[in-house]
Amino acid sequence: MSRRPGPRTAASTRDRILRAALGLAETTGFRKVSMDEIARLGGIGRATLYMHFNGKDSLIRAVVDSELQRFFTTITESVQGIDDPDDRLIAGFSAGYRWLRGHQALQTTLKVNPDAIKQYIVAEHSSALDLARTFVEPLVCDELPDPVLRSQFAEFVARQIHSLVLIPGGVVGIDGATGPEDYARQFLVPALTALRARSGDAALTCGVATV
Repeated sequence: MSRRPGPRTAASTRDRILRAALGLAETTGFRKVSMDEIARLGGIGRATLYMHFNGKDSLIRAVVDSELQRFFTTITESVQGIDDPDDRLIAGFSAGYRWLRGHQALQTTLKVNPDAIKQYIVAEHSSALDLARTFVEPLVCDELPDPVLRSQFAEFVARQIHSLVLIPGGVVGIDGATGPEDYARQFLVPALTALRARSGDAALTCGVATV
C-alpha cells in the first residue's frame, strides 16, 4: 500500500521546487520558466509538482511570497537592538534596499520579463506594497502614534523602495558604499521628523511585525 507523504516530506519537496524555480529565474527571469524544467531541476516528477502547484502562475506566486518572507526577515534582523527611531529607520531601509538590489532573480526578471511579476509589485493592489506598509508601521509606532500618519509614512517608505529598485540610476547615488544610509538620512528621517511634530504626545508600544 502506498503512503502519502508526511508534512515534513511535503514541505521539503515544496522547498525544493521553490529553490529550483528561483535558481532558474536567476538565469532567465520568469520568462522561460516551465513546469517541466522546474520538475527536472527539482528532481521530481510532473505529477508531484502539480500536487503542490496547479500551474506556473501559482508557482510564481509562491516564490514571490517566499522571497518576501525572507526580505522582511532580513529587515527584522537588521533593526534588532536599535533603540533610536531614526537609526532604526535608516538601518531597516538600507537593509531592505540592498537585499532587493542584490536579489539576482528579481533583477534578472526586471530586465528580461518584468510583466511576469508586475502584478505583485506594481499593480494597483500590490500585495508587496501592502505587506511593506504593514511591516514598516511597527518600526515607527512609538514615533507616530497617530495611525493615519503612521500608515501614510509606512506607505511613503514602501513606495520609495519600490521606485528606487524598479527605476535604478539617477543622481542620488544610492548605490554607493553608504548610499542607502545617506538617502534615508537625507530624505526619510526629515519626513519622519516632520510627521512626528504633528503627531502629538501620545505614545504606543508595539514591536516589529512578522509575516
